[in-house]
Amino acid sequence: MPSGSAPSFRTKRAIIGIAVWVLFTPLLLVAQGEQAFEGEITDSMCTGPSGQAAMLKQGETVARCTIACVKMGAKYVLSNAENKTVYKLDDQMKPEALAGHNVVAVGTLDKATGTIHVADMIGALPPKVMKAVLVYVDCVDCPRGMAAAKKAAVREVGNWKRFYLVPDWHKADLIFLFSARPYLGDYITRDGEHRGPISVETTYMNIIDPRTGESLWGDSRKWGSWFVGSATKDLIDGFRVQVDAEEGRVAGLLAFDKDQHLKAAPNQGK
Repeated sequence: MPSGSAPSFRTKRAIIGIAVWVLFTPLLLVAQGEQAFEGEITDSMCTGPSGQAAMLKQGETVARCTIACVKMGAKYVLSNAENKTVYKLDDQMKPEALAGHNVVAVGTLDKATGTIHVADMIGALPPKVMKAVLVYVDCVDCPRGMAAAKKAAVREVGNWKRFYLVPDWHKADLIFLFSARPYLGDYITRDGEHRGPISVETTYMNIIDPRTGESLWGDSRKWGSWFVGSATKDLIDGFRVQVDAEEGRVAGLLAFDKDQHLKAAPNQGK
C-alpha cells in the first residue's frame, strides 16, 4: 500500500487545516501535540523584507521562481509577511507542489533552529475555487503509466457531481491539471523550462485558473508509475475534503450569524 493513503488521517488533517487557516493564527493542537502555521511557500534564497513577488521578472510566477531557486540549492520555507516570520521545513517534498501557494503547515516547531517538523501541509482555497462550476481535466507530460491520471480524474470528478466537465479549457472555470512534473505556471503561455526524459515517480495535481494560468491549489503523491490512478483518486479525494470542509464552515458561519441576530432582536428598540 502506498504511503499516505489512509483517508481518515488525511481527512482529519484537512479539516484541522481549514479551521486553522480561517483563524489566521497558529493554534496549539493539543490532541496531537502539534501547531499549525499559515504562510506562503517560498524559498530561502529569495525570501526577504520586500517579499519574493517584488523580485520577479516580467511574466515570471512565484512558483516558477521558487522552484528554480530550489534547483540552484535553496530550500523551501514557510514565509508569513504579516508577522514577518520565516520557518525552515524539514520536509522538502510536500512544499514542491505548493510553491507560491498560501498553505497551512501542521507540525512541531524546533525553536532553536526555526524548523517546522512537518506532519501535513494543506493549500488554502481561494474564492475562485469555491465559486467554480465548469471544469476541464488535462494531463501534460503524461507518458506511459502517467496517462492513467486523466482517465481516473474524469471518473472521480464525474462521481463527485459538484462540477460539470467541459471539453474546452477556454470555457472552464477551473482546470484540473495532472503531470509527472511540478507546475511552473505556464499552462497558458506554454513556455515552461521542462526538458529531457520524464521519470514517472510523482503524480502532481494543480487547480489552474484558465484566465491567468495561476495555480490556485496543488498537491502531489510520490507513489510511482504503477499507482498513478490510485494517486489521482487520492489527490481528488483530498481536494474534495477541503472543498466540503470549506462549504461546511461557510454554512456554519452563516448559521452562527443568523443566531446572533435573532438573539439581539429582543433587545432592539429598548
